[in-house]
Parts: sequence; structure tokens; C-alpha cells
Amino acid sequence: MNQPISICVVIPARNAADTLARAIDSVLAQTRSASEIVVVDDAGTDDTAAVARAYRAQGVMLVTLHARRGAAGARNAGIAAAGGNWIAFLDADDEWLPAKLEQQAEAIGRQPDASLVFCASEEFLPDGKSLGDTFSGGQASTGRDAWKALLKTNFVATPTVMAPRALLVRLGGFDENLGVGEDQDMWIKLALAGHLAYVPERLVRVHVRPKSLSAYRAADQSRHMLPMIERHLRQQGSRLSKAEMRGILGERLGNAGRIAFAHGDLRHGAAFALRAAMLGHRPLAAFAQIAKAPVSAFFRRAGMPRRQTAL
Repeated sequence: MNQPISICVVIPARNAADTLARAIDSVLAQTRSASEIVVVDDAGTDDTAAVARAYRAQGVMLVTLHARRGAAGARNAGIAAAGGNWIAFLDADDEWLPAKLEQQAEAIGRQPDASLVFCASEEFLPDGKSLGDTFSGGQASTGRDAWKALLKTNFVATPTVMAPRALLVRLGGFDENLGVGEDQDMWIKLALAGHLAYVPERLVRVHVRPKSLSAYRAADQSRHMLPMIERHLRQQGSRLSKAEMRGILGERLGNAGRIAFAHGDLRHGAAFALRAAMLGHRPLAAFAQIAKAPVSAFFRRAGMPRRQTAL
């Protein structure tokens, strides 16, 4: 007999006093109640903790970190404090639509051995304008081979995820050594440990902040994201053909190049694109990308908005 589903919501928060109440309210408004809500204050300096304490009567638990551990560490602290057998992740500046937990719990009922359940999400600018689907309508893969698709490109947004607590613990939690990509690393590990289940409705509102639109460092791709993907490729080398490995790394490099070009970083954009081309991954597209780069840089300098591609 399957164990009844109990859901703990983990909300990492650092200097999130302006948005945390909205996130918590969206959890409390769910048509299927969570058993716990854990807010992790990641050594912030604003009133985040006070906002969380104001919800104590509604069952919100506050975990206070006295030294900053980042998003990965804060989520790990929340997992450690949780008592539910499923963990649902929500960022402090995002929100859920009311049926989110109910629909995902129903998906778990249909697939109780799923290692990760996620849904679609929609992005919004601070003025309320919708940017549409987080991944621009890209194909979401499920089943036991979804790890291959996740190695190539991410299609899982963090605030859409529910995963078994015991499995998260067994996998060692989120890698706190990764400056970026710690969420994608975990989704890949969860996919390798089982299979993914997907609810296609947009049940999460992701609020894109101006800071997140401009936060870009090529070093993050070179030092964290790409080495993380290469590590998984080495570990799964016996399960992948050489063509698959080239295709995965080529797609990641090509995407890193697109992000760099979109931010006016021509030098790193060209380097990433050339590496992708040398792997035989869409070489014509790579060279066209390099050729168009000066035009993209012009539009960026002119202040014309360009949506950030998710790596």
C-alpha cells in the first residue's frame, strides 16, 4: 500500500521581505493543503524573518541561517527540517496558482514511483506583462530516459518541482559547491534515479526581476554549468553513444553562446559557438550566430530588450 502523500513546501529566502508574503499566500490558497511550509532565511539583512514569523499561526516554520549558504544550501536546510514525504520547492519571489499542489498530487497518485513531478510555468515582468511559457513552449520530456533530454537542455523550472524527500536526502541534496546550475544538477540526478511526471498546465507564475535579467557572467558557464554537464557525461558515458555526447555538449555550448551574445558578450559568445561547431553541432548555425553577433550587440546598446535564454 502506498504511503499517503504529505507535502512540505520549502521556500529559500534572502532579503525577500517584499515578495515573501505573496509566495506564502499562494501556498495557503491551494485547493490541496500542504502539511508544512518551511521558510529558510539565508542570512538576510532585511525583514524576511519577520514576514515569515507573521505566518506562524498558519503553520509556517522559520529556519534561520546565520551564514549565507546560497539557494542550494537554503533548500538543503529546508529539506532537513521537513517532515513531509514529498518536497515542493517555491522561490520567495514566485507564486503558485491554486490548483498546483492538487494537480501534482493527482499525478503522483497515478505514478507513485515518479522521482520528480513538475508542471509548466509562465513568466511575468514587474509591470505584470506576461513573457509566456518559461521555456518558450519547449518540449518537456518524461519517462525513464528524460535524463538524456535534461543533459541537453533544461525544461524544469525550480518552483514547479515536487520530489520525494527520502530520494533528495539519498542523493545528498543540492550541490552547494555549484555557483549556478545546482537545480539542474539535481533534476538530472533525480531523473537518473527514476522517471519524471509532468502536468502540462501553467500552474506557476515566475516573476522576472530586472536584476535576474541582467545577471550574467560567462565565468558561471565555464566554471560551473558546463563542467557539471561534462561530469554527468563522464559518469553516464557507458549509457550514451559518442554522437549523443557530442550532441548534448554541443547543444549546451550553443546555448551558452546565445546567452553570451544576447548580453553583448561577443568574445565568450564566439568561443562557446566555435566549440559547439567543432563538435559538429549545427556548425552553420554557429557561424551564422557569430556573424550576427555585432547586430545583436548594436540592439543591446540601443536599449532594445531581448529575452534571456535559459541554459
